[in-house]
Amino acid sequence: MNPTPKIEPHSSCDKIDLLSAQIADAANESVIIYDAEGRIIHWNFASQRLYGRSNAEVTGKRHEEIFGADSIGPDWEELRAGGSWQGIAQRTGFGNAPILADIRVRSLRDQEGHISRFVEHGAPADARNVEGHAPGIQKDWIAVWSIDASGAADILEHIERIRDQGLSHLTAADPAVIAEHLRISDLNVAAARLFAGGVPASGLVGKSAYRYWPQKHRAKLLDLTIRVLQAPEGSKPYVTAAVGDDVLSVWRGTPDHPHLISVSVTGSWNDPDTYWDLAASEQRYRNLINNVPIPVWQVDARVMSDVIQRLKSSGVKNIDDHVKAQPDLIRFASEAVVVTDVNDSAMRLFKGTSRDDFLKNVSYLFSGTPEAATRVVVAHFNGGRNYSEEMKIRTFDGELRDVLFYVTFPQTPEKLDKTLIMMIDVTEQRRIERQLRKIEADFAHAARISALGELVTSIAHEVRQPLSVIVTDADTGLRWLGRDEPNLPKVKAIISRIMENAHRANEVIRRIKDMAVKTDPVRSAVDVNDLVREAVLFVHSESQTHDISITTRLAGGLPAIFGDRVQLQQVVVNLLINSIQAISTRQRSNRLISIDTCFAPSTEVTFSVRDTGGGIPEQDLELIFDGFFSSKPDGMGIGLAICRSIITDHGGTITARNDGVHGAIFAVQLPISTSVEGTSDN
Repeated sequence: MNPTPKIEPHSSCDKIDLLSAQIADAANESVIIYDAEGRIIHWNFASQRLYGRSNAEVTGKRHEEIFGADSIGPDWEELRAGGSWQGIAQRTGFGNAPILADIRVRSLRDQEGHISRFVEHGAPADARNVEGHAPGIQKDWIAVWSIDASGAADILEHIERIRDQGLSHLTAADPAVIAEHLRISDLNVAAARLFAGGVPASGLVGKSAYRYWPQKHRAKLLDLTIRVLQAPEGSKPYVTAAVGDDVLSVWRGTPDHPHLISVSVTGSWNDPDTYWDLAASEQRYRNLINNVPIPVWQVDARVMSDVIQRLKSSGVKNIDDHVKAQPDLIRFASEAVVVTDVNDSAMRLFKGTSRDDFLKNVSYLFSGTPEAATRVVVAHFNGGRNYSEEMKIRTFDGELRDVLFYVTFPQTPEKLDKTLIMMIDVTEQRRIERQLRKIEADFAHAARISALGELVTSIAHEVRQPLSVIVTDADTGLRWLGRDEPNLPKVKAIISRIMENAHRANEVIRRIKDMAVKTDPVRSAVDVNDLVREAVLFVHSESQTHDISITTRLAGGLPAIFGDRVQLQQVVVNLLINSIQAISTRQRSNRLISIDTCFAPSTEVTFSVRDTGGGIPEQDLELIFDGFFSSKPDGMGIGLAICRSIITDHGGTITARNDGVHGAIFAVQLPISTSVEGTSDN
């Protein structure tokens, strides 16, 4: 059992802040805010109209000082234990006038988890009598069951006997046993139509009344029934309870028949036929929600809808600026919007065991991504019918999970108390995607190493050439310095040439290192023209070895793209190597590779590699990007597959076609990211 939450003593910190007071005053229904000890700290305008007392008259007083003893009202012990209460309260207004209020009360906690306040929302309730009885509230319809409880009474008597014998371990009788011995002897039309699917009374006599009570009220009705059965014989007990919009009543018929009891559930609707149709529709709606295989929450966002309308009426145009200036608005929204229903899928997602754990304010939905609450409020203010994003949630056992979050925003005159929140758990999908990206990165690294292996001779020549120059110049410089009169200007020139070739060798090594080192992909602004230039330098020696000329035609003002520089350079190098190999295997007089870049404003950057290697066999055009397909005897078939994977991951496309009989053309399109600014100068 969880310990009772700690109640902090009253202090100056219990004073309500100005923003919360303004938001409460904007509500159309009564809003009363109590401190942790039950003293009133704010009483909005609607409360003044309902109860006839001003804020100044009630501030600092306890609820019983203002309303008197409630015959039906909040259970403050339950509230102080961290619960909530909803139902009908009998109160006194100005001049001791009796007032019936339909209220809901919930507790709020501070950052340390202590209960710091109670918030009550209320509205006037209807009051009438039912067939001489006084349940407190009479509604426009009443479902009544006449029940033979003799079997249940026998079970209760047996329980009392074994309790008297001290056999306490036998007294915890399963309530279901008692429930099954409550047999229908009669019921009215409303009970049959609303809760028995229209089955006539004759077809229900002798069956368990418990099974034909409203499902959400079964436990409470059973509790009230047991209280009546345990009353002394000869008395006429009458017990009632207000639960939500319904009033539950149980009473004993006559002293002559102590085991014949009556049970009623009363509710309000102007047109009973409409209510019955609505009740059937509501039941279908609940069944649909419960059978949906994704987590669904039904929430009551009426208070927040009123606040948003008030903000708009007061001239607020930019909700983003308003939220920055008044951050408490988001906290209020998370506390004012409450969950009223939840399906089994939602309970499994959050690893909850009791539905009551979910029926509270929505702040727990945003504990994994607090900033998402702000985005939801902004979307609601801006008039959207729905909002969605990917976010993280924190389950009741502390686990973080990835979900796709969806929320609807009903519009007037729709039911504003039926806002729906849905989530799709994508945690496993994201984990697999991360694994897949790692595998792709490993393959890309393997492909880069493979490319380096194919260029090893050219790379060795490219490094050896500047090193040879360095050795020769160093030897010459030493000889000039060894003369009786050193030629310093000549030595300086030699040293400058040594430095130039050292930088050249270092640049070759840097390019090799960038391709060879295994690192996680890092995305940033990338200049495609620079990628092309470096790739051409990378394969320069290899192209010279095969007497192949590489030309470039690079568009000026090329927008930057957002991507991983090493991966994208790998694509260009791989395409160039493929073209060099295609030309070198054929004895052709025209040995040329050309690279072009261009762009379509605000949409995409394109670069293409064109060669004179004779082209791709028509039967292979649809296969060349498939993994492990190669037209070369010693080819691994991963190069072009990796290229397509990299480009697709960057949101682009890569295609191949033949340029008549001359050769092949590979074209790559990459999207221009609106988040990247800057262009290439040349």
